[in-house]
Amino acid sequence: MFAPIDTLAVGGMLLIATWTDLRTRDVPGWLTFGGIGSGIVLATMNGVDALFVCLLGTLIGVSIILPFILIGAFGAADALLLAAIGAWKGPEFVLWTVWWMSLVGAALAVCAWRRGQTTFPYVPAIAVGTCFTVLTT
Repeated sequence: MFAPIDTLAVGGMLLIATWTDLRTRDVPGWLTFGGIGSGIVLATMNGVDALFVCLLGTLIGVSIILPFILIGAFGAADALLLAAIGAWKGPEFVLWTVWWMSLVGAALAVCAWRRGQTTFPYVPAIAVGTCFTVLTT
C-alpha cells in the first residue's frame, strides 16, 4: 500500500533537512519555505476547509516553539520545519509531532550532555517525532 502524498512530501523534506542539519547544522530556507508554500498551494486546490486546516497547522507549527527560539534554545529553521509539517499534515499532526519530538529531543539532550556537548542538531528529533506520529495516528 502506498503512503499518501502528504506523508511522502513531509518524509522527503525531513530526510533532506536531517541530512543538511547533521552535516552543516543548517536547514536551507528553500526547503522550509518551499514546504510551507507547496502545502498551502495544495490545500488551496482542495477548498477553503483544507486551506483553513493548512494555515492553522502552519501557525501552530511556527509558533509552538517560538518562546524557545527567543531564548536561543532553537533555531528559526526548526520552527519553519514544523510549520511546513503543519502545512502538509494539519494542526493535530503537528501537535503530536511536537509531543514526540520533545521526548526524543530530551533523550538526545541527555546524550549530548553526557558527552560534554552544549548544543546538538535538533532536526533528527523532529524527524523521529514525525515518524512516531505517523505510526501512532
